[in-house]
Amino acid sequence: MTAPVHLYASDGRWIAWYRPGLPYLWSTRDRWIGWFPWSREPTPEPRDDVLDPADTYLGTVVGDRLLARVVRRPRAFPSRVPEPQRPVGPPDVDRAQAIAPPIGFVDVDTRRLFGD
Repeated sequence: MTAPVHLYASDGRWIAWYRPGLPYLWSTRDRWIGWFPWSREPTPEPRDDVLDPADTYLGTVVGDRLLARVVRRPRAFPSRVPEPQRPVGPPDVDRAQAIAPPIGFVDVDTRRLFGD
């Protein structure tokens, strides 16, 4: 099994993770928070946009950060993935270095990551 990829907010907090090759995104509490609908597209367009389980834009993976685009062009998405089984999550992760989000991006609203 491949090692999980950890995603951080701009301030360096660990906020999400995924396993390469699988379409699911998980919170640090192992809650399914999104999926990668364009991960298999062979196009130059960004393939790392994430939709939440209700198929609403959640954010975009930018390096090791999960950020939200300020302005986003709507895109049609391929067939929906089935709801996943709860994973065995990765161990707790230390903070990453804080960085300013790139122009046109902001942090994903924390309530969308940890709400319930």
